[in-house]
Amino acid sequence: MVSNNIHINCAIYILEKKFKKNTIQPLNNIHFRIKGSFVFNGIHCIIYFDILIKNEIMHVDYILLYESELSMQNKVHNMMAWRQDLFAGLSVAAIALPAQMATAHLAGFPVIYGLYVFVISSIGFFIFGSNRYLSCGADSTIAPIFAVSLASYATLFSVQYMALASLLALLVGGILLCVYAFKLGWVANLLSYPVTLGFLAGVSIHIIVSQLSSILGLPHSSASPFQTLYHLVQHITQLNFITTFIGGGVFGFIFWFSRQYKRFPAALIALAISITIEIALNSNNIHIPTLSNPAGFELHWAFIGLPWHQALTIFPLALLIAMICIVQTSAVSSTIKDRNTTPNFNRDFAGIGLGSVLSGLIGGFPGNASPPRSMLIQQGGAHSKWAALFSAAVICLVLLYAQNVFHLIPKATLAGILMYVGLSIFKWTEIKRICHQNRQEFYLCLATMLMIVTFRIDIGVMFGVLLSLLHSVFIITRPNCEELFREPNCDHWGHRSRLNPEQNLSTEEDVAVLHFSAPLYFTTFSYFEERILNLANTRPLLRLVIIDASSISDMDLTAVDKIEVLSQKLTHRNITLLFVNIEHPRFRRLVETTHLLTILDQKTEYTSIEDAITAYR
Repeated sequence: MVSNNIHINCAIYILEKKFKKNTIQPLNNIHFRIKGSFVFNGIHCIIYFDILIKNEIMHVDYILLYESELSMQNKVHNMMAWRQDLFAGLSVAAIALPAQMATAHLAGFPVIYGLYVFVISSIGFFIFGSNRYLSCGADSTIAPIFAVSLASYATLFSVQYMALASLLALLVGGILLCVYAFKLGWVANLLSYPVTLGFLAGVSIHIIVSQLSSILGLPHSSASPFQTLYHLVQHITQLNFITTFIGGGVFGFIFWFSRQYKRFPAALIALAISITIEIALNSNNIHIPTLSNPAGFELHWAFIGLPWHQALTIFPLALLIAMICIVQTSAVSSTIKDRNTTPNFNRDFAGIGLGSVLSGLIGGFPGNASPPRSMLIQQGGAHSKWAALFSAAVICLVLLYAQNVFHLIPKATLAGILMYVGLSIFKWTEIKRICHQNRQEFYLCLATMLMIVTFRIDIGVMFGVLLSLLHSVFIITRPNCEELFREPNCDHWGHRSRLNPEQNLSTEEDVAVLHFSAPLYFTTFSYFEERILNLANTRPLLRLVIIDASSISDMDLTAVDKIEVLSQKLTHRNITLLFVNIEHPRFRRLVETTHLLTILDQKTEYTSIEDAITAYR
């Protein structure tokens, strides 16, 4: 470590020699670089030293920068940062334009609203959000969920439906802002990773199957994926080869280019090509289904005319959408960030929440964080949140000057884009990894996916959340409780997995040692008791059960009462229950205040398993 005195001495030395290269006798051999700063004649200066000591000679090279040069360097750096932000913003806008339009169609809105939601959500996150890479807007994960649910109250694309979706956006945004205000981001942990993967896989299947009718040019069905496939098979004779070619071509084009060139705006190019094809078809009097004209869907203040009397009806749906937003936003913030930085989840939730509130105020629908767009901003080298705002500005220009081409976009094109979006959220590699590593969690993932595919999507997601909670409770109530074995020819007791499997592990018929790796609460005691009674039932010669309490950190009064009952059951079988290695301070204090050792008729506190065995034999 170079001290400040060396910085000052080197600066004085170079100034005295009038900034010429010099050599002086050193103390020892060394090579280092120093950055020094000082004020000379009222001018702020920075000196960069490169000091090389070789053959007992010190060579001092330097670069002196005056305040004006430093200012110029900062200006150049800022200019480069703005250029990187602008480039990243343009790249995101090229990807977002067709995807946001397709997602709005999936959500039951005119496609222009996808662009409105993208712009207003980006502004909201810019104000409150923390992650400089995060991009938000219309999201294909939550769009089919609220679309299917709200369709039971109003027809898709109708004024009533859009008003309900706007009310939902306000509720979702309000919930996320409450999460920020009360720091409730921990609720994201209620949805386990396998359940999240199963949920995404189920939503992916819903999206892909729902778009097949538009690609094939067949009558649309809003039933479950299985019923939709059956409906398509029944009407396969009405197949439209032109829309199939367009939709399939768009999907194949995006799929191939996105795999080969991740930053290539394949969806935007496919959109432009399909518009050209539509113009050519129109010139030959060949007509295929296209999007409606966006005229008449201008922005409007939607707060007063919303159906507030239905707020309680859709509030459970708002909670579900908010939960998904929390899970997805926290996933994006924790993976797409600067290295060695801690994400501020609560501020990111606030940014997403404000975006949804603003979206609801202009008649839009809830927005969410986007993993692929956020990754693209990071890969583009963005330096600030201005990158996402630049992409919103580009979309604003499209809204101002390119609305007249929206009615030329074939519905099959959006369906092809949505099919690719749906496929991209199906994390097959992760599901395969879970299958190889933990079959129990794989079955949990598979069950979640099947429930979402079988039932209505919002009901399936609720079942998935419930399944995740049940799985978490199951894990909590059945902690690790493993029998310890004595190593041959010594007094060491350990887990079977950590001992040498080639050695004959000693199992004493009259002694059993259990290591319990969790607090003793009312939630865990049943499993604790079950393990002990199983040993008593399977080993008739058992006379001593020793609990290695080195990993027990806490205990509640319910557990104390039940330990007394358990001890009485064991006493009737001539079995003694002992606790040894009481190490955690909190558990030790509770043992003393509840007189646990007295209840067990344990003479003293034993610090080793061997001491306990010796005392009771």
